[in-house]
Amino acid sequence: MKNYELVLIFVPTLEEGTINEELAKITSLIEKSQGNISKTDTWGIKKLAYPIKHQENGFYIIVYFESGTQVLAEIDRINKINDKILRHLIVKTSDK
Repeated sequence: MKNYELVLIFVPTLEEGTINEELAKITSLIEKSQGNISKTDTWGIKKLAYPIKHQENGFYIIVYFESGTQVLAEIDRINKINDKILRHLIVKTSDK
């Protein structure tokens, strides 16, 4: 098991309940694959460096988790087809 950081940028016009539902789908996928969510940071709405899909702002959430590598491809696939997510990035972090 390795440590990862998942950055999600949601469409800023979504309601908080909708964002929580989408986040719950991703976290349940990690937990089903024997992963462990260690921390979730909600940054809220921040200005983007450049417009993405005609949006100037994005709602940022960062999820820190521990998991095997097999679930990463599925998280990437689901986030790519989700129109509520502007961008996402999964990064392997150090073990400390």
